[in-house]
Amino acid sequence: MYDPTRLEPVFYRWGIPLKGSHFLVAFSGGLDSVVLAQSMSSLASGHGFTVTLGHVNHRLRPEADGEEAFCRGFAARLDLPFRAAVLSPGQRKGESVEAWARRERYVALERLRQEAGAEWILTAHHADDQAETVLMRLIQQAPLLSLAGIRPRRDRVLRPLLSFTRLQLRLWAESEALEWVEDPSNTDRRFLRNRLRHGVLSTVMTKDNGARETLLGLSRLAQGYEAHCTAAASELVGLATEGNIPATVEMPVEVLLAVEEDIFKLTIRSVVERFLGAHIQMSSLYWKNFRHFIRAGTVGKVFDLPDSAKVLMDRGRLIFYHSKQGSAPAQHPLEPGRTKWGYHDFVMTTTDHAAGATGLWLRSWRSGDRTTLMPGRHAKLVSDIYINARLNRLEKTHWPLVVTGQEEVVWLPGLGIPRDQLLRSPWRITWQTQIRKR
Repeated sequence: MYDPTRLEPVFYRWGIPLKGSHFLVAFSGGLDSVVLAQSMSSLASGHGFTVTLGHVNHRLRPEADGEEAFCRGFAARLDLPFRAAVLSPGQRKGESVEAWARRERYVALERLRQEAGAEWILTAHHADDQAETVLMRLIQQAPLLSLAGIRPRRDRVLRPLLSFTRLQLRLWAESEALEWVEDPSNTDRRFLRNRLRHGVLSTVMTKDNGARETLLGLSRLAQGYEAHCTAAASELVGLATEGNIPATVEMPVEVLLAVEEDIFKLTIRSVVERFLGAHIQMSSLYWKNFRHFIRAGTVGKVFDLPDSAKVLMDRGRLIFYHSKQGSAPAQHPLEPGRTKWGYHDFVMTTTDHAAGATGLWLRSWRSGDRTTLMPGRHAKLVSDIYINARLNRLEKTHWPLVVTGQEEVVWLPGLGIPRDQLLRSPWRITWQTQIRKR
């Protein structure tokens, strides 16, 4: 039987003290969230913590505004702070309603959490939700990691009801004479989850109470496997190093190819999220193509990742970077004083106050560019100089050339002679770079 005091040990197991904490309860007004809100409210005074109810109005159904009004009134009856966020379904592009609503809901809840000053978001997912999720993913032939289902704790989102069934929550709500709203979309059989909930899963659970436990047990096994893979991936992420170009990160290819696929995926996701701030979700085919890209090992090739991230294959390593870094800065005149060009700084000084414009420009290399590294020597292709300097494709893109108005390359900073400064009467040009030299 469910009662609110059974939530206390859940938070203790997580190492989250109730006293002094502030929880934002994701409150839809449905049975599950009503039970969670009422439970946390009843525990709050005795344990010295704060509860705020946060409602997300998806504006997907005619009843949405009425449900928001119900939630606001429920919060008032409990004397709890209430915050609401309203979404705009018209902004949805090329994705299912379910996927859009799920993503935007958590974005909105995080915003409400920050506005309320809460530390944690609580959602009312329960054991039946978990069983449905696992069965749904089995039917969809999802990989083992996906069978972990709904995680009890992820970042700032906590799900304290996962060990309780829908029936347990309903019986307690009825015993407390609680009211809630019924979401008509929960019976819409266009959605796979609802077909399972009101079809095969309902039939199986009616005849065999062990079916739910079997699915929950599978989830726990998958979560254990996920913990193992996460720990292994964490060790690999420790091998990531800052790239030569700011805001890039490098990983050795050899270690990535030596681990099993799930550890590989978690490692890549962690590296991209931690160092680039990007979140990647890729289909099985996408991952397969990415793995092939790495195995092929073709130096200079680039693979596009989601969320504006890219990967460059270099000599025995992968270089992760933001898409915007794949383009060179625009051509820019080299002017008296300080001139910034991408990751490079140039300072031009002169003792001749009558000196006019320099007539020099900064740009990236172009096919066919030639220059001399030392006076009196034959001109060489800039591309060959880059190869000899072991610059990768990204570094070549961001390396400056100093050229005249007639496109003559007069200086290749850092790679030619002189390296760090150029004397070109009546100008003295010095150069510094944020790109690390090999």
